[in-house]
Amino acid sequence: MVKISTSAPSPLSPTLWPADAFVWWRSLLFAVALVVMLFVGGIVFAVLWIRLIGPISAKNPSTAFLLVDQTVAYIAGFAVLAFLPALARRSWRELGLRAPTATEVGWGLAGAAAMFIVSQLIGSIEEHVFHLKVQETAVDLLKSVRGPTLVLFAFLACIVAPVVEELSFRGFALNALLRYLPPVTAGVVSALLFGLVHGSWTALAPLAGAGGVLAVVYYRTGALSASMIAHAGFNGIAVLGYILFKIA
Repeated sequence: MVKISTSAPSPLSPTLWPADAFVWWRSLLFAVALVVMLFVGGIVFAVLWIRLIGPISAKNPSTAFLLVDQTVAYIAGFAVLAFLPALARRSWRELGLRAPTATEVGWGLAGAAAMFIVSQLIGSIEEHVFHLKVQETAVDLLKSVRGPTLVLFAFLACIVAPVVEELSFRGFALNALLRYLPPVTAGVVSALLFGLVHGSWTALAPLAGAGGVLAVVYYRTGALSASMIAHAGFNGIAVLGYILFKIA
């Protein structure tokens, strides 16, 4: 049975959705297809790389390979995400993929700042209280890029990743969870999923905190464009901070 939200009105409230939006078994199949395509895209590219360019070092693959492989995986995932409106029984605009208003831009910019503060605060607590050093795959990769690969990394981090990941985690996962869970619980679960797929276990809490901010931005605005701005801004802060101050 679908649980109807009784929280403050939001564009994402299940009471505003068609009755057959995000049916659980369709959502599960959609999730499986999305994960499979992300892996298949990366694997197919790896095979082509080996055939056309040469072997890949399992322990130390080239930075260019990792960046292009990730881009190809995102493109493959987008082939599934293109069917999101059919699953949601709503148009892209109704899902929030539209030109943002000034208020939504403000939410996005504030969200980027909040993501940075929350992730840094949680990371600091991990380091000083639990003596854990946060290690994030994307940050480690950023530290290894040089020249043209830095441009490719910035494009991937600030444009491609925010679009594909917001469609995946907010447009799909959060909305699907909202059909069956209260808003706070759905936001927490989607945030944990966001943290889980982004690297080592030490980065789980900081990135889950950042994912929680993105869930709030999307839930309060109903605009994927707003959460994409927040996501892009957060990643941009990391890239720019590394370029200028080597602090990523």
